[in-house]
Amino acid sequence: MVLGIETATRAASVALVSEEEILAEYILSGVKSHAEQLLRGIDQILSDTGKSLTECSGIAVSVGPGSFTGLRIGVSTAKALAWAANLPIVGISTLRALAANIPHAAYPICPVLDARKREVYTALYQWVEGELQAVIPEQVVSAADMIHQLDRSLKIIFIGNGSRLYQGMIQEQFGKQAEFSPQSHDCPRASTVASLGLKRLLAQQFDLVQTLVPTYLRPSDAEINWSQKHGSRSVYLPENN
Repeated sequence: MVLGIETATRAASVALVSEEEILAEYILSGVKSHAEQLLRGIDQILSDTGKSLTECSGIAVSVGPGSFTGLRIGVSTAKALAWAANLPIVGISTLRALAANIPHAAYPICPVLDARKREVYTALYQWVEGELQAVIPEQVVSAADMIHQLDRSLKIIFIGNGSRLYQGMIQEQFGKQAEFSPQSHDCPRASTVASLGLKRLLAQQFDLVQTLVPTYLRPSDAEINWSQKHGSRSVYLPENN
C-alpha cells in the first residue's frame, strides 16, 4: 500500500493505493491553501480507510514541475512523514503522472501545464510495452515553441490545463491531428502518482529523503528579482529529482 501526494497544481489530492485497487482518493479544495489542507487530508484518508501510516510500504509524491509553493509543501510533507515513519519515498514527475491519466494510448501524449508568463511545462510521452517512454524531455517553453517541436503529421493527445489555455493555437496548427483529453483528466492525480510510485517501490528504486527536491525547471520570481538587483551572472541550474 502506497500513500500518494499530489500538490503541483491547484487541485491537490491524496490517495491510498495497493497492488489490487485504489483504496481511497480525496481531492482537496482549491479554495484553501495546500498548507491548510494536506495534513488534514492525509489524516482523514487514513482514518476513513482504517489504515495507519506504518501499514504503508512507502510514500510517492509529485515533484513537479508545477506550482513552486505547492511543490515545496507536498515534498516537505512527504519527506517528514517518510522520515518519521521510516518509510521509503519516491518522487514522481508531475508531467509523467499527468500523461499516465491516459493509459496505453496508441498515440503520443503531450501533457501541458500552465507555467504562467506565457509559458507552459510540457513533455512528450509514448506508451511502449506498458511503460511511458519520454520522447521529448520535460521543459518550460512558450506554447509556440512547444508546438514547433512537435511533429504535426502525427496525431497527438494533449492533456492538462495548459492544453485548454492554448487549445485554439494548438488546433490551428494541428487541425484534426490534435486530440484533447476529457477535462476530468486534466489534473495530475495522487492515485496515479501512487500507482507509478508503487512500481518503483516494488523494484526498490527509492529516492533518498535527504536529497529529494522539487523539479522547478526555472528560477522563482524571487531568484530572478535577486539576480537582477544584485547583478548576478550565475547560471540557474534546475534541481533534479
